[in-house]
Amino acid sequence: MEKLEIILIILSVFFLLFAGLSIPFFMQIWRTAKSMATTLQVLNQNLPAIMKNLEEITTNINRTTTTVDRQVEDLSLMVSRIQGALGLVAGMEEILRRNIRLNFVQKMRTSVAVAKGVRVFLDHLLSKRRVDRISADKVSQ
Repeated sequence: MEKLEIILIILSVFFLLFAGLSIPFFMQIWRTAKSMATTLQVLNQNLPAIMKNLEEITTNINRTTTTVDRQVEDLSLMVSRIQGALGLVAGMEEILRRNIRLNFVQKMRTSVAVAKGVRVFLDHLLSKRRVDRISADKVSQ
């Protein structure tokens, strides 16, 4: 036998072994392809319903976002109005407090001055009577 024949026989045996050992691998690829086809068919059947659900969810989220945005704007407007009203009330309170304080302070100053005047008058009047009594007592003795 020549070398060429031996090489061809070895290659033939190797090819047969390779083909024999590749059969389980190809069978597994075949099974996987079948299951993928089944999964793809189920997915294609359910896909329109899934897309419809996604569309409804998107629509509801858009509505909710619009509603929340509108309510936040309304709330912001209301808070701005309340802040304006509170600012007006605070300004009025400051003006009134200044006027009342000025009037009250002026009245207090006047009252204190009158009380001081009455006290000085009474002190003077009483001290003059004492002096007159002491003088009258000395004269009578």
